[in-house]
Amino acid sequence: MIKGKPKNLKQGVTIADVAKAAGVSVPTVSRILNNKEYVAEETRDRVNQAIKQLGYVPHFQARQLRGGASQTLALHYPVESPHLVRGVVETPYITGAAAAAGEHDYFLNFLVSQLTPDTLLNMFRSNQIDGMMLLQVRLDDWRVDLLRENEHPFVMIGRCADLQGLTFIDLDFESAIISAFSHLVELGHREIGFLTYPESWRNSKLGPAVRSFEGYEHALHQHKLHPHYREVAFSSVEDGISGTHELLDENPQLTAIVTCNHMVAAGSMKALAQRGYRVPEDCSVLAIGFGEFANGTTPSLTAFEWSSYEVSYRATLMMTEKLNEPLLPAQQILVKPKLIVRESTQAAT
Repeated sequence: MIKGKPKNLKQGVTIADVAKAAGVSVPTVSRILNNKEYVAEETRDRVNQAIKQLGYVPHFQARQLRGGASQTLALHYPVESPHLVRGVVETPYITGAAAAAGEHDYFLNFLVSQLTPDTLLNMFRSNQIDGMMLLQVRLDDWRVDLLRENEHPFVMIGRCADLQGLTFIDLDFESAIISAFSHLVELGHREIGFLTYPESWRNSKLGPAVRSFEGYEHALHQHKLHPHYREVAFSSVEDGISGTHELLDENPQLTAIVTCNHMVAAGSMKALAQRGYRVPEDCSVLAIGFGEFANGTTPSLTAFEWSSYEVSYRATLMMTEKLNEPLLPAQQILVKPKLIVRESTQAAT
């Protein structure tokens, strides 16, 4: 029989209130909250009934100090400088992860700093986080190697080279680039420019940059096209403007341009207008990327798209599933892009 009456939730129910209502000690309630063994089932049932009746919500920071789970996940997007965050991080990545975390009673920390190995390990060892989702994954990513070696739970939004036993969700960049060029070739375009990720990203083996360039080389070979590309800075519309001017200086006869980012595509269309080109009558523009912003350009942007919200949402669910079932087999998901034809492309004239 549970003792006492439910407290007004606004007054704040404590673990001591639960212990008093269930007729047990505070340490016994603590053991049950942390799923410890050696507690009688009748006692466990009585405490759980008191928790339900009182509407008690465990204080996760207090549990953390006792060595329990933090109920916190981290989303790590390393950037070279904080002022770059706005330009390179898609906001739906954060909101998607936050939504999935909240639905499963986890907090989410969004990290953009360049972590050191010691800092990363200490986040787990001190129970600051239970699991981490990694963005900007390199083919030889040290974070992956370190977390795998120390058996800390993580999920990649991206892919490294060695995927044995690892859980990831990634975008099929190679397929997206090949499909983009095939689509434009089918429309009759042969002189096609390409604005892709920075050369420094490719040299440092960042997955999207490496795989996009591999897809580009495949498309050139498949369709016997001449190469016209620039690896641009990728953080603003201005990068698309400057890159497009360079492409047109090299070949004024371009009839189409493919970009790996919607902001770069917007800059490309602005540069074309500055040169007196009409989009799409004189030059088509096609983007590879996330579709949350494609209708914000004039004309609206034809694109091979993914939803960054859905990708990060699914990655976070994979993380919570991994935490709840540590022996769950690795999940590996490669997301294909979807072609959305809008106003920025048409058949070559």
